[in-house]
Amino acid sequence: MTLKLNSEPIRFKSKQNTVLLRDGVVEKHFTSTEAAAFEVRELRKLRTAGVRVPEVYTLDKAVIKMQYIPGETLPDLIARLEISSDMSGVESAADKIISWLCDFYSAVDTDRTGEIRGDINGRNFVFDDVYCWGVDFEERVYGTKEKDIGRLIAFILTYNPPGTTLKTEFADKLLHHAVQRLQVNPEEVCHQRDMELAAMTRRRTKKL
Repeated sequence: MTLKLNSEPIRFKSKQNTVLLRDGVVEKHFTSTEAAAFEVRELRKLRTAGVRVPEVYTLDKAVIKMQYIPGETLPDLIARLEISSDMSGVESAADKIISWLCDFYSAVDTDRTGEIRGDINGRNFVFDDVYCWGVDFEERVYGTKEKDIGRLIAFILTYNPPGTTLKTEFADKLLHHAVQRLQVNPEEVCHQRDMELAAMTRRRTKKL
C-alpha cells in the first residue's frame, strides 16, 4: 500500500472503535478515555517486554496515535496463499504466529497469571516481510493457551471459503508448532476448536 501525505484517511475494520490510517499514522478513537488508557498501558508493557506490537506515539483523551504496521492480516495472507497454492508459506506463517504467541505468553507470564491473548481474531495478526505483529489489546482475558490456539484454528478453518485443503494444512501446522513450542495439550486444543465451531454455528443460526 502506497501512502500519500494529506490524503483522505483509510478506515480499518473495527467492531467497537473507529480506527483510521492518516498520513502514515494509525488513529484509534475509543468510546472512553479509560479504554484508551488501558490499551496504551498494555501496548507499552508488551513492547517493553520485547513483543512485536505497535509503538504508541500519543494519547489524547480517548484517541491513541500509534505506529502503522504495513503488511497483511492473517485472513488476507491465507487468501493470497490460496491463490498461489503456496504450502511453504503456510509453514512459515504458522511458525511466525506461534513465535509471536511465545513472546506474548512469556511477557504476561501466562503459566503464573493465566492471562491469554483472548481476542485471537485473525485480523489482530499482521505479517510484514519478516515477522508477525499483534494489534488490538482492549481487554485482559484469562484462560488457557489451548483456548487461544483452538479458537484461532476454528477461525482459520471457517474463513471463506471454509475447509479448503490449504486451511486444513494451516490448522495442522499451527497445532504442530503449538504442541512443540508451547507444550499445549492437543486434545484440549481440539476440544476448544470444536467448542468455538459450535458457537459459530449458533451465532449464524440466530442471524437467520
